[in-house]
Amino acid sequence: MAKKMIIKGVGTFMAKRLPTDPLGAVEVITLGTLQDLKIDLNVELEDIFGGDGLFAIDVLVKSKSIEVSATDAKFDLDAIQLMMGSTVQEQVDSFVWVLNELESASAGTHNNGFAEVAPKFASTIFEKDGELAVRLKDANKLLKKLPGSAVPATIRPDEFYFDNTNGVIVLNVVHEGKDIVMNYKREEVVDMVDLLVDEVPFPISVVHHGTFQQKDGTFAGVETELYMCRAKGTFSINAQRASASASQITLQILDPERADGKLGSIKRFSATSRI
Repeated sequence: MAKKMIIKGVGTFMAKRLPTDPLGAVEVITLGTLQDLKIDLNVELEDIFGGDGLFAIDVLVKSKSIEVSATDAKFDLDAIQLMMGSTVQEQVDSFVWVLNELESASAGTHNNGFAEVAPKFASTIFEKDGELAVRLKDANKLLKKLPGSAVPATIRPDEFYFDNTNGVIVLNVVHEGKDIVMNYKREEVVDMVDLLVDEVPFPISVVHHGTFQQKDGTFAGVETELYMCRAKGTFSINAQRASASASQITLQILDPERADGKLGSIKRFSATSRI
């Protein structure tokens, strides 16, 4: 008879693509900073009655299911890849937004007779004639961006112009000394997952492994391996004030249709140390 053990921790979790996947049996995600992990094995039964008896004479097994829910303390793009079926692109030349940057307009240095404000990332503004929003903070008024490649002769109080050459936003002189709020894109090298309308989660195999010290000083471990799962449910980026966000993934087991009829395995083992 297998020796009993006490699970005193959360362990680690790994998911990988199946060998039949076009991209190969590669590791997708490893969650080593789990906050919790739950594996639910569920059997749904239906009672069968016969005659006038009040108790069921047998039961019908309608379905069996296994679900895995894991919450990780660290955010990982691979978890989104797991849920959405997209592929993580690493070190891509792209952009990120700069939101609500607040600067004070000063007298025009490069453009006399106007007011100017210099965005912090002026040298790397993405598509310098692209999306750039400028707002007067106190009046909460959005200004209109003027097109073109040369500084206009006149700029009305409700207009602004981005001077590509000098990297400044040019305003009507009446805004000198006022607080200006800017939203724009800046160039950045990023890791990125595109969320596409027609992609679905790909099948994966998963392994959960945990080794825990028992009261007699020995180490005992439990390892669960499921041969085919697919993500389901909701993936949340739960950002809150004064709180650390943790992301959860939920997986549902599928029949891998193996010749031996196995869905996976649960192993209990002894160890000389925590591994």
